[in-house]
Amino acid sequence: MVGKMTEDRLGLEPWDFPEERKRLVGEALERWDEGVLEEGVWAFLVRTRKKPDREVPPLVRFFVRWLALQGRRWPALEAGDIRAYLLWIKEHGFPGGTKGPLAWNTVERARGALGHLFRFLEWAGHPMPPHVEYPPRFTPYVQSRKPLTEAEWARLWALAETYTPAYWRPLLQVLLVLVGEVGLTAKEVVGLWRADLQGERLLVRGERLREVPLSPLARQVLEAWLPLRDYLASHQPLPYPQLLLSPGPRKGKGKPLSYDDAKWLLKELARLAGMDAKQDRARGDLLHRLRWRAIRNYLQAGHPKEKVAYWTGMRSLLIPGWGEG
Repeated sequence: MVGKMTEDRLGLEPWDFPEERKRLVGEALERWDEGVLEEGVWAFLVRTRKKPDREVPPLVRFFVRWLALQGRRWPALEAGDIRAYLLWIKEHGFPGGTKGPLAWNTVERARGALGHLFRFLEWAGHPMPPHVEYPPRFTPYVQSRKPLTEAEWARLWALAETYTPAYWRPLLQVLLVLVGEVGLTAKEVVGLWRADLQGERLLVRGERLREVPLSPLARQVLEAWLPLRDYLASHQPLPYPQLLLSPGPRKGKGKPLSYDDAKWLLKELARLAGMDAKQDRARGDLLHRLRWRAIRNYLQAGHPKEKVAYWTGMRSLLIPGWGEG
């Protein structure tokens, strides 16, 4: 009785006790209980993720329903069940939900949700059978490969040169070359340090540490940026080491450019150029199209696909069949 009162006061649930959640999940797997498994996945996400995604549990529920409809019994699943499910929903839609055909982006979200299912089952003491394969991303299909045209690039560049307020202009040019010439992501761009600029090469830190060659335009823009960057750094008592510093007129002058600020600046430029995603959904996000411009230029210059994938971090270039058809 005292133990029960203590649990109530602490707000504990059955999911907080390893033995109890193992029992609950084991029984749910035996009868493919969608409700219990959906609740369990959410309990797992709340306890293990800073920002749990509410879309994940319903996506897991659809997979559980599909397994039941296929007559599967836990743990006797087929090795290719997950891939088969993803291809099935691409054509038919979610069982009992949205009708197909689905967009590849939606299929990719479903694939990501099933990655959480693997971790949830491990957490609950019922790991996914080792023979069941978790397929790689359907990246070649998920993201459009529509590089920015040179006419669009020229339009963006002209807007960056005349942007108001004028103090953003040099930084906008730096952002454009780092994404559209070098092929970095916005996260990688704001993570660069001044010391990472090493003559004709750029050291990119983060998850995919690498050295990337700089085009003549990229070198020219970055070299022109350094004196202004060092001037901005002098506005802070302890200068920041980042390569991209904010030129804003307020207290933030000389502080590192944030990821959100970098995204906002490029979105604003895209809006002025009439190329924002809302107006041009078929072509996709400007950041993505800028990166594909860099990839296209590397490939047209004769660099091997493997090297371009290494420089840009775009690993989908290495998936068999990429670029065919």
